[in-house]
Amino acid sequence: MFRRNVGGVDRVLRVTLGTILFVAGLFLLTGKISLGVTLVVVGLLALLTGIIRFCALYIPFGISTARSGEQRMMQMCDCAAWMKEMQNRPNVTGQNAASDKKDAEAVSTGRHA
Repeated sequence: MFRRNVGGVDRVLRVTLGTILFVAGLFLLTGKISLGVTLVVVGLLALLTGIIRFCALYIPFGISTARSGEQRMMQMCDCAAWMKEMQNRPNVTGQNAASDKKDAEAVSTGRHA
């Protein structure tokens, strides 16, 4: 899969403009065929790049309007890696893992310390 390089505002503009050009091209197909075909093709390209969020013309120029966090959202959740990361985080409350375990056991057995 290609890396996303079309961001939110850019995407909305492409989809909107692509739809307008496509519909205008369909109306002009009855009259001037070459202009109508050109508008339909340009409209479809704009619509397609807005939908798939990838523009090949951005690559040679190094342009990307997408936020860097959007790449991470495309990946599937690796639950095992997430759990390991959560276990390795320092404890926010300042208690150690043994006291947390003891509290959890007390709650599960119904005894309170």
